[in-house]
This record gives sequence, C-alpha cells and structure tokens, in this order.
Amino acid sequence: MLTVVLPTDLETAVTAAAHRTGQTLNEYMTGVCADAISLEIDRARVDAYLDGLPGIPHERARTWLAELAEGKKTVCPV
Repeated sequence: MLTVVLPTDLETAVTAAAHRTGQTLNEYMTGVCADAISLEIDRARVDAYLDGLPGIPHERARTWLAELAEGKKTVCPV
C-alpha cells in the first residue's frame, strides 16, 4: 500500500482525468505509475546504450514496433 499526498490542484486534475476515462482513481493512478516506471526503464536503457553497452538486434526492434503499431503495448525489448 502506498499513500501519496498531492497538492489540491493536482488532486483535482487527477480525479477529473480518472472520471473522464471511466476509471476509478486507483485504476487511473496505477496506470500513471506503470507508465512512469516504464519510461524510467526506457531512459535507463538509452543511457546504457549511449554509454557503449550493446543494443538490441534490428529484427527484434522491428517486431516490437510492429506489435506496438497493432496496439499491443509491451515493455521495450532488452
């Protein structure tokens, strides 16, 4: 369990966004946090690549991008 205290204006905006998407506040915030963590993982991978670690094979990246274009959202391949 995690408790987060947001400034009033941000809490109002998050609550409104959850209602607009038809989600509970818990469902909405779970998605927001999952997206943020995924972004941080992707940033770390880019940093590792820029630091000289090997990237992923082109075909694997192409397959992932094709699936993403079809709406299948998965974590970027390693």
